Amino acid sequence: MARQPKQIHSSLTVLFVSDLKRSQAYYRDVLGFDVTDWWAERGGLQGLALKLLQAPDASAVKPNPPEIGSTRAYDVYAYVENWTELDRLHDEFVTKGAIISGEPVVYADQGPWKEFVVQDPDGYGIAFGGVDGRKAGVPVSPIRPQIDSAILWVRDLDAAVQLYSRILGVEVREQDRYGHLHMFFLENGTSLMLDSNHMAGVPVPERAAPQLKLDCAGIDETYRYIKDQLGLEIVYEIERYPNVSFFNFRDPDGNVITVSEDH
Repeated sequence: MARQPKQIHSSLTVLFVSDLKRSQAYYRDVLGFDVTDWWAERGGLQGLALKLLQAPDASAVKPNPPEIGSTRAYDVYAYVENWTELDRLHDEFVTKGAIISGEPVVYADQGPWKEFVVQDPDGYGIAFGGVDGRKAGVPVSPIRPQIDSAILWVRDLDAAVQLYSRILGVEVREQDRYGHLHMFFLENGTSLMLDSNHMAGVPVPERAAPQLKLDCAGIDETYRYIKDQLGLEIVYEIERYPNVSFFNFRDPDGNVITVSEDH
């Protein structure tokens, strides 16, 4: 079967709530979500993402009942990497005063599988669960197996922020500026950090290897956007293969970025 193009990158679970402001505050302050007027997410839009809507009346707020033979009710289920992270989430929520409607439990015949359930102010059950995630023979490390941030060194922070806002198509938010660096929090849960610390007067390198790779929808359209609209230097022309096409561009600070499209 031919590989389908990636057309859907995320989804939102819609919850009707009785008091929108109260729910937004709970998800933000207690559950640690990034809450906007459009969504509430933790871990990016590909993590746990919800759309909270003001219910037209009380009858529209309908948390799911437990399934037959169970006492636990689920409206949203989030899968967690391993039990270490699961326990950290549980401890964080308890510390912040979350309503725990289902204490942690291990189902020995299902992986084993461990889960707990948090309840929001309207009674919706938000479950968190997963397998332990550790495999025999894999070294134990305090480092989490994920890329948290990519760092690009820049000389003019304001100019770089505006440029990467256009490259990524994301909003520049004042709260994401931290002195000499700026953060872009991306949809897949990672972030791009632009850092200008001690960069004044540092020469721009003439050559560099790619520092990161960006995905795109339409390699030719993206090439024209980067070259013609943004005026950036193309340092490696489009290379085409059956399953992927890519090219490299360079920003004014000498950072080389790969852009690719899967077919």
